[in-house]
Order: sequence, then C-alpha cells, then structure tokens
Amino acid sequence: MTDPQALEKVPIKVVPIYFDAPLTTQPIETPDVTPEPPRAKTPLIGSLAVGVAVGAAVLQAVAIAVATGGEYLFATVLAYLAIAFSIVAIGGGIVAVVLNRGRRLGIVALVAGVLANPVVLLAILSALGGLTLR
Repeated sequence: MTDPQALEKVPIKVVPIYFDAPLTTQPIETPDVTPEPPRAKTPLIGSLAVGVAVGAAVLQAVAIAVATGGEYLFATVLAYLAIAFSIVAIGGGIVAVVLNRGRRLGIVALVAGVLANPVVLLAILSALGGLTLR
C-alpha cells in the first residue's frame, strides 16, 4: 500500500448500520465532592514593588549625599542603581495593578517608582527651579 496509485484502485464499500432500539445512556454517578473555594489573592507582588521603590528612593538619597561629599563616580553608580530599581518598581506596580495582587500597593509603587527615578526627579526639580514667587 505504499504505492499512491494502489489507493485509487481500492473499492469503497458502505455498510449501513441499523439499531433496533434507541440508544440511551445511563447517567454517570459522581461522588459528592464539594469544590474547593478559590484562594484569596495575596498582595505579595504589590508589597515587593513598594519595597523596591523604597529601595530606589534610599539609593537616590544616598547617591545625593555621596555626590555632595565629592565621590562622583560612586554617586553615579548609585544613581544608575536607583534608576534600575525604579524601573523594576514601576514594572512590579503595573503587574500588581493588572493582576489585582495588591492593587493599592501597586499604585503606591508606581508613584514612588516614578518619583524615585533620578531622571524624573531632575526634571521635576528643574521645572520647579524656574518658577519665581511674586
């Protein structure tokens, strides 16, 4: 039957099937098992995102203090770490808000992550520095 031409030469025979009585199916007996209630969603992701945002803010404050002391290279490294931490906090906050795993904490992490970013902080302080009071 490996020859494709041989398949065309095989006769097809249709055999009708007759049933004397209609088919009935018996109901399947299932044991009385109560389904487990769904587990509550833990706010772990939101909590972790807030922790990372606080870490970014602490790194930013330490970087400013170190730069004030004159250690510019170390302060730059700390600022880059603060940027990375704030990006992770923003991402974790978005995930927490979308998945409802600590939605309020996720919103707090988003705000704190944006404000703890040195680039955003520089833009905010530069904008506020240009304002004059009358």
